[in-house]
Amino acid sequence: MDRPTRSPPRPSPATTAERGPTAPVAQAAGAVLLALSRAARSFVLYDPGNALVRQFLADYQAKMRAALDQYGELAIEVRPIDMLVQGEVVYHDADREKSLSFRLFRDGLRRLTILPHATWEEQLKLLEILAVRYSGVRQQEDDTVTLLRRVGFRGIAVVAVEGFTPAEETPEPALDERVGRTGRFRPPVGWDTPLRKLPAPGPLAFREVADESLAPLRAEDGEGAVAELVLSLARDLVQEAMRAGWPRSDLVAFFAELRDALLADGELGSLRRLVDLLGEVGGGELREEMLRGLGDARTLDLVLAAVPEDAARLPPDLLPFLPLLGIDAALEQLAGNPGEGRRRLLTQIVLARLPREADAVLRRLPALDARLARDLGRGIVARAPERTNEVVRQFLAQADEELRLEGLAALESAPGEVPLQPLCELLRDTSEPVRARAAEVLGRRGDESVLDALRGALEGSREISPGEAEKLGRALAEVAPIAAARLFAGWLEPKARFLRGLSPQQRAQQWAAVAGTGALPGTDPEPILSALAERSEDELRRHCLATLARRRKAPRGPASHE
Repeated sequence: MDRPTRSPPRPSPATTAERGPTAPVAQAAGAVLLALSRAARSFVLYDPGNALVRQFLADYQAKMRAALDQYGELAIEVRPIDMLVQGEVVYHDADREKSLSFRLFRDGLRRLTILPHATWEEQLKLLEILAVRYSGVRQQEDDTVTLLRRVGFRGIAVVAVEGFTPAEETPEPALDERVGRTGRFRPPVGWDTPLRKLPAPGPLAFREVADESLAPLRAEDGEGAVAELVLSLARDLVQEAMRAGWPRSDLVAFFAELRDALLADGELGSLRRLVDLLGEVGGGELREEMLRGLGDARTLDLVLAAVPEDAARLPPDLLPFLPLLGIDAALEQLAGNPGEGRRRLLTQIVLARLPREADAVLRRLPALDARLARDLGRGIVARAPERTNEVVRQFLAQADEELRLEGLAALESAPGEVPLQPLCELLRDTSEPVRARAAEVLGRRGDESVLDALRGALEGSREISPGEAEKLGRALAEVAPIAAARLFAGWLEPKARFLRGLSPQQRAQQWAAVAGTGALPGTDPEPILSALAERSEDELRRHCLATLARRRKAPRGPASHE
């Protein structure tokens, strides 16, 4: 006879929680609740200004925003030991002393719905309310439902009841009535037997414990014992989790707390070994999660605390931590103008993250002092040449003359095309060294399109020094030799005003024409300069002769630049 078929048993919430939710919205809600519970617990364990609390708050905000943006509202059903989203368990904790779900259920909360338009202020207020109930200390506070309704949320809705029945508190299926009656009235085992007679109490006496008996206890508290215990636990846990298919979210939460504990105790060596261990035993995803959590200010502070103030470089055993340190934290400390020793170390840490973190450095350059901005800008140019124009654009916009000159030097050797319009604007800069350097760079990297800007600098009303005029003349000869030769022919023999002689503008143009003529290709310019030198006196004559000498020293083509 065929046996009747039976449907497979339905999985319990605990079993479902161990496997983890399958629906994407349930997974996102689980991540939000995990971040929420960790942030709420951090309020109890740490000072509100602690960097770890800020990290948990940022994680909670990011997870909540991502879930709301992708799935809209989050409708969370509250049970005594579980929280569910769309029928899937996303939070499970059977320990009523620590369970957030039990505390909310006990207060009457049955459903919590977070709407897409919930603001960060409302989400933060929700976290504060749950933290009060999570602590289990301030029991004189109003219950959760009262606190939630008192706030008057617009983006968070709650469904609550006035109380709960024993059936609600115990979600297990009810027993058979007769079995239940029998169990309720069954007397304890051995209730009718005589009590065992206890021995007579002896006198209290001191007894010395032998050293060999104390040795194992002392070894547990010795240097490195905790680290070895942590590594052993991590190895066994990861191997067992991979064998049994444990939920990855639980492992991530455990190792994140383990990482934070090692950081808080300053156990950088143990933390490094733990990270390497996870990679060796196959916990690659866990390792990446841990690495992402090392980018806050706490890790940087601990690394710097392990280095003397006057140290010029990081010790070799700390070098592996360079890729793990948060560049934003290092830049923030640099912006605070630390001492010279710390400044060198922090600069090394930032430069070690280039070119990957070039964007973060570029964002902070305007807020740094000139010397530090120059060093970091040079680092970007050396390690990420394709970002040179971005560094130059920031340097040229600075009020500091040295930074503008640094930007021009970087632009001169930048790969590819260079932006010519900002260079032409610098010909009107208030600093003469900047104007002269801009003319020099235009001569090397410009084309005929900058001819009018160079010519306008010499024909304007501003007084120009001989050195600046010389740079402008050479730049004209380099970008447009034919057009420049026609200009120089008129500037070399200007018409002097009666009695007053040449104007300052005419002298600057003549000076520029001599330097530019010496930079023209071919041999025709030499007789022109020689004839002008013979009929000139003093400075102009010496300028003509020096230009000729410089031209003749050049191997071929135009004269070399000074």
